[in-house]
Order: sequence, then C-alpha cells, then structure tokens
Amino acid sequence: MRTIRVRLTLWYVLLLALTLAAFSAGVYFAMRESLYANLDESLEARAEIVAGIVATGGSVSNLPGDPVEGEEFIRTFDEVGRLASDNSAEEFRPPIDEGDVEAALSGQTSQREVSVSGLDLRVLTVPLLADGEIVGAAEVGLADGDVQETLNDLLLVIAVLYPVVLAVAGAGGIFLAGRALGPIDELTQTAQKITADGLGHRLATDGMPDDEVGRLARTFDEMIARLDASFRRQRQFTADASHELRTPLTALKGQAEVALQRERTVEEYREVLRHVNVETDRMIRLVGSLLTLARADAAQIPMAKESIDLRRTIDAALAQVRPEAERRSVLLRGPNTASLIVEADEGLILQLVLNLLDNAVKYTPAGGEVEVSCRLSAGWAEMTVTDSGPGIAPQHLERIFDRFYRADEARDRDHGGAGLGLSICRWIAEAHGGTIVAQSDPGKGSRFVVRFPSSS
Repeated sequence: MRTIRVRLTLWYVLLLALTLAAFSAGVYFAMRESLYANLDESLEARAEIVAGIVATGGSVSNLPGDPVEGEEFIRTFDEVGRLASDNSAEEFRPPIDEGDVEAALSGQTSQREVSVSGLDLRVLTVPLLADGEIVGAAEVGLADGDVQETLNDLLLVIAVLYPVVLAVAGAGGIFLAGRALGPIDELTQTAQKITADGLGHRLATDGMPDDEVGRLARTFDEMIARLDASFRRQRQFTADASHELRTPLTALKGQAEVALQRERTVEEYREVLRHVNVETDRMIRLVGSLLTLARADAAQIPMAKESIDLRRTIDAALAQVRPEAERRSVLLRGPNTASLIVEADEGLILQLVLNLLDNAVKYTPAGGEVEVSCRLSAGWAEMTVTDSGPGIAPQHLERIFDRFYRADEARDRDHGGAGLGLSICRWIAEAHGGTIVAQSDPGKGSRFVVRFPSSS
C-alpha cells in the first residue's frame, strides 16, 4: 500500500469488480426476463391452440391427451365452471383457482404461479369462445424448470469467471502500472543522485511517449538543466566577485606596505592616501553593484512605481555626468522632445540612465560627443544613448549584458569598471516590463536603446 503502483492496481481492481458485478447483475436479470417472456409466449400459444379448437366446433370435455408428468398440463371448464377435462398427473395436479375460472368465464385472462410437489408452474387461464359466445374456460400450465436451470448455469458461470477475471485484471494492472510508472522510478533514482556538484544527470527521455509521465520526465530534465545553469552562474558570479574584490584589496595592501617600508614625506603619504581613496571608491562601487544584483535576484528590491517624466529624469542624470564629461572634453547632448510620461521607479530609472551615460562618457575620446534622445513609439517610451567611441565588436555585442563580462579586459579595468553596470541596466529595464539592446558600428560608436511601456 506504500507504492502508487499497488494503490493504482487496487483501485483499478475495485472499480472493475464493481463494474463486473453491475454488468453480471444486469445480464442475469435481462436473461431472466427474456426466459420468462418466452415461457409466457409458450403459454399463450398453447392457450390459443385450445381456443382455436373450441372455436372450430370442438368440445371442452375431450381436448387434453394423456397425463403429463408435471412439466405441463391443460384443463378445461364448461360454461358454469365445472371441470370438463384435465391431463395433469395426480401427484403434480395444481389446485383450481375458482376466482381465475370465474374471471375467464366473464371474458378476462389471468395468470398465476403455483408450486406443486417442489415443482414451480406458471398457469394461464383464458376464456373459450364459440360463435362469439363464451362456452367455457381453459387453464394451461408450464413448469419453469428449464428457465431455472438456465439461470443457475448462468450464475455458475458468473461465480467461476468473476474471480478469474479480477485476478487476471489485477496481474495486468500491476504490469501496466509498472510500465507506466517506470519513468517515475527513474526520476526518483536520478533525483537521489543530484547534488549541487552533480547536476549533470538526465533522464533518457528520447522515445518516451508524450503522456503525463513523459511530460513529467521532460519537465524534470528541463528543471535540472535550469538548476545546473543557475548553479553555474552562481559559481561563476562568486568567482568573478572574489576576483574583482581581490584587485582593489591587493592594491590597498600594496600601497600600505610601500608606505610602511620607510619614512616618507607628507606629500608621499598624501599620494598613497590618494591611491587608497581611489581603490576604496572602486571597491565601494563594486560592492554596491554586487549588492544590487544580489537583491534583484532575491526579488528584495522594492519597486515604487509612479508616473514620472522620463525627460526630466534624463536631465537629472545629464547634470550629474556633465562635470566628468567636461573633464574628458566630451560634449553631452540632451533630448529636445517634450515631456514623456512612464510608470516607473524614478530612482531605478535614474540609475539606469546614469550607468549608460557613465559608460558612454568613459569610452568616448576627447572631442567626441554623447547624445541622449527619447520619443514615443507605438505605445512605448524609447530612450537612446549614442556615443562616438570606438564601438563594440560584433562577437561581444550579445554578451555585454552578462555579469563581469568585458569586451576589452585591460581597457575596462583601467576605466574602473567591473562589468556589472550593463547587467544592472538590463535588470532595471526588464523589471519595468521593458527591453534594452545594444547596437554598434566598430570605429564609429555605439548605441543603447531602452524601451518602456508608456503612459502618455
């Protein structure tokens, strides 16, 4: 009872037992009804023969032949109800029902069942007519022994076959349940082998039928594949995060060791502290980005959506980035469109715009320009950040939104990036039901297009 296979088989056998019992009862009673209907038809045929003989001039007193040993009989009565003839054997002679005889003499037909010496008979009493006048009555009787014998044989067949069919059905049910639930046993065995370090196990779903169990097995494989990919990303994320944190920590320790090797001037100490401050800022940005992504993965960043003016948010981001752009001699151009209303978290949208502008300014050479535009397009608020930097090679475009991915490792590290900014931008865009794509023409610049559902 602890296995689904046994429980399914027991329920199947129980249902089959009830169905067979109902079917057998239906067959028995249908057969009984049919046999007794045939018996009644035989009675009526015999009665019609007697009535036909009388109607053609025969006498009611000399119709029956020799006595019959209880299986059937014919009795006739004259017009006043006196017994005229009787061919029933004395030991099997049923009593006369005067009420039926009187009813027949008044033109009514009646039927009754009697038992004589252990023999059951069905008796039909009918009126006898000659020239349209009732001249007597006749009783025709037939034993139902053949009917009972046939019904008893049927009961015997049912009693023998009923347990045999259930036993065969039970064995077949166990076999079929085993075949149907075999993949589930494989699922169990595979699940027992799965650990965080062993997610490579898969079920052999090739050739498996497209039924409930087959779909469950394929869904299980897909789930394990997703878990495997998730664990791989998590391990890669942890390794990359450790590597990125090690870099500023190593720089901090190196600067401190250099400063402690000998006495230094105040200016030299200031220079060491300046480098320490730069690396500390870098580590603060990295930890902040890691915390943002970790909270995003855990769905722990609250979304305070409200109606905001995207144009105003872009202007605020431009104001923050402009000092750095001026220091790098990069020209910033803002949108020249009117207000554009979107339902969004203003803080997160500002962070997205700042990340895109910061990247554009860092990779745009002196004398270049960065342009931000926004417009309403087919129900979407579309923002585009375009720079005149070196662009991105085609083989890197599909992966620049991956965490810690850098198209140019050395150059990105020089710019202080950890490869997390664009990952955060993608999460923010998708969290608002939007999208972000990158387009680039190497040597001529890059363009990032962000789309949000518009409220305008």
